Amino acid sequence: MKEELKSVEKLAGKKGVSIMKDLQEIFPDLGELATKLHKEIYERNILDLKQQEIITLAVLISQGNTESAFRFHINAALHAGLSKEEILEIIFHCAPYTGFPKAINAVYAAYDIFVENGLSS
Repeated sequence: MKEELKSVEKLAGKKGVSIMKDLQEIFPDLGELATKLHKEIYERNILDLKQQEIITLAVLISQGNTESAFRFHINAALHAGLSKEEILEIIFHCAPYTGFPKAINAVYAAYDIFVENGLSS
């Protein structure tokens, strides 16, 4: 496995690697750039993975219309040790600042990932 994909696995587990490999297959240049950026950003040792994922989730929620990236990072956040409740609280906290439609979309995307990970109840 390439060094960059090892970094993705550390961040998001085997599911994350699968997603990145799919992206590389669909559009190799963009997939390669994404994996390199993940390595560069997420292997800095100033913030831990949980802190980095909290920031990433908040930014993606605020942007809206980022479902693929948001779903990837919900999975990564779970892999980094954030709980379902913490992720939902991040969404809740963002709602008044980003708007309720973005928060509601984030809840539905997060719920899908929770179901995939057996965390739906």
